[in-house]
Order: sequence, then structure tokens, then C-alpha cells
Amino acid sequence: MSKEASLPVLRFAQWALFGSVAVFAFTTVHHVYGAYIYNTPWRIHAAFVSGLATALIAALLQLLRKRPDEVIGLVASWAFVAVTFLIPFLAFGVFEGAYNHVLKVVLYFSHASPRLMARLYPPPAYEMPNNLFFEITGAMQVIPGFFTGYYLYRFVQERRKRLSTVAGGSVTVA
Repeated sequence: MSKEASLPVLRFAQWALFGSVAVFAFTTVHHVYGAYIYNTPWRIHAAFVSGLATALIAALLQLLRKRPDEVIGLVASWAFVAVTFLIPFLAFGVFEGAYNHVLKVVLYFSHASPRLMARLYPPPAYEMPNNLFFEITGAMQVIPGFFTGYYLYRFVQERRKRLSTVAGGSVTVA
């Protein structure tokens, strides 16, 4: 496959990586700050998970760029999709950002019952909204998380088109 043919696919992958880097930045600030203000050092692990995932995503993309027509490129592509979907999009964008912060704040300021709040957000793992910076940085993980998900979806769609294209008797991989 020519480099020109793989450009749209790789462009979407690059944007998904860019979103993952942004998720990593918000996640790191949010969790390190939360560990400090709530005296919960265990929160810092999220920054490490996000950082390692982002490094892995970047390495997989680089491997896909270098060997798009080989089996290793196909494996790197699927691993790229799996890691990017599970960690920056699902874990930090949807679960951490949307559920842990956006929904919690909405329920809290909608005067949801304390019993419901304790069931959905049990202490000590969760804090009720009491720090604006903590809640904003937590909720902000949604934006790059969904950005990452959108471009990951575009990557998969474009890649699927390329895989179904038969050029000169061989299937295009990337």
C-alpha cells in the first residue's frame, strides 16, 4: 500500500493519539491534585495508568506506520484500537469523566437523595462535590475522552474500508 493511501487512516489514528495525550494531561492533574487535597495517595495510580497507556498507544501507532502491510501492522492496529478504546475513551472519558464527575455533580445539585448518592458514589473512594477545581478537572476528562473515541471510530471505519479494498489481488492492511 502506498503512503498516500494510508494517510487518511493514519491521520485519524494520530488524532486519537492526540486525544489520548489530552486525557493523560487532565487525568494527571486531576488525580495528583485529588491525592493531595483528599490525602488519598492511591489516586495517583490513575496518572501512571493513563501515561503508560498513552505511551503504548504511541508505540503501536509508530509500529503501524512502519509496517502497515505486514501482519505485525495488523496486530498493532487491533492493539491500538483495543488500548485506545479501553483506557482513554472508556475508563477515563466515560467512566471517570462522565460517570464519576459529570453525573455525580448533576445528581448532587439536583438534590438526589443521600442514600442514592452513597450507593452510586460510596466513600472513601468518592468525594461529594466540595472542590471546584477537582470537579472541573474531573469533568474535563470527558472532552478529550470523547474526542479520542470519535477519531478512534473514524480510524476503524476508514481502516475497514481499506481492508475491504482489493488492489491487484492483495488486501490492503492499514
